[in-house]
Amino acid sequence: MKIIYYILVVLILGIVLSSGCLQEEKVPEQTNTAQQPPSSRIDYSHEYPASAANVDGFELKKTGSAFVVYYHPGDETNANKVLAILEQGGLNLYKKYFGFEPKDIPVYLAESVDEYVKIADFPGGKENVEVGDGSAPNGKIYLYKPFGETIPGKTGGVIIHEGVHAAAYQFFGQDKMRYLPGFLNEGMAYYLEYTFKAGPKFNPLDQIYHSDLLIDGVETGNPKLLSLDDLAQKCDGYISEETLNFLCRGQGTFTVWYINENYGEGALEKFLTNLKQTQNWQQALSSVTGKTTSQLGQEIQDSLKLMVEQKKR
Repeated sequence: MKIIYYILVVLILGIVLSSGCLQEEKVPEQTNTAQQPPSSRIDYSHEYPASAANVDGFELKKTGSAFVVYYHPGDETNANKVLAILEQGGLNLYKKYFGFEPKDIPVYLAESVDEYVKIADFPGGKENVEVGDGSAPNGKIYLYKPFGETIPGKTGGVIIHEGVHAAAYQFFGQDKMRYLPGFLNEGMAYYLEYTFKAGPKFNPLDQIYHSDLLIDGVETGNPKLLSLDDLAQKCDGYISEETLNFLCRGQGTFTVWYINENYGEGALEKFLTNLKQTQNWQQALSSVTGKTTSQLGQEIQDSLKLMVEQKKR
């Protein structure tokens, strides 16, 4: 009987101890911050230092590690929010996807349409400017009344978008910037804009600006989707024709998304570095993908077609 008693005691102790071990080993569920959009992690309460300035008519400035925001008296809150987005969100995205860290990029906050069009040398004219808009000619960022827009999250995306253009300008320099085709320049800017707003695994057909044109191009052939070489020829500079403008942006964004998704996060950095050296975008893309621009373009359109078909199911 004693033997049976001891056996039972040992079994009970074993069950208790194993239960305790299991409880100790149980790890609480954690949120995967890598999948959260960077926009959700911006700390707007952080105060960036302000000081007097006298630059292009702007009296004040706030300085971060990579960006300097110039603004007028009374616009300090917006200046702080702009710097928070660029320093806490944009800077990490630029370093991660493009492999370089910008320095001392100036940002100007315009209070009126007239001021914005004048200092930004905006080619679209006053009639095409809306509250919350931005542009980045010659490596400088210009914003018109940021955070005054009615579309939630618009300004944050615009700031990240224009930051890409300014950072690319600084990376290449004025002389070599012209070798980056407009459709890839805009594509990279939109790609990081959507990554900032929606997270690193965004669905391109849900996010891309006027993706309905891409869907129509696949399903009906109207508008006709452009090859990569056609995109490079037709999508540079300010595009007044609306459909072509939207198509250039949409296909450019899908191209950058596809390259990053299928050739690795380091693909864009490799492309930019190679382009800076060779000044030949076709060769730079080929070095990353192992495909000619014709082959890569067809591969991208095939992927888009498959995605459209899956969306309809």
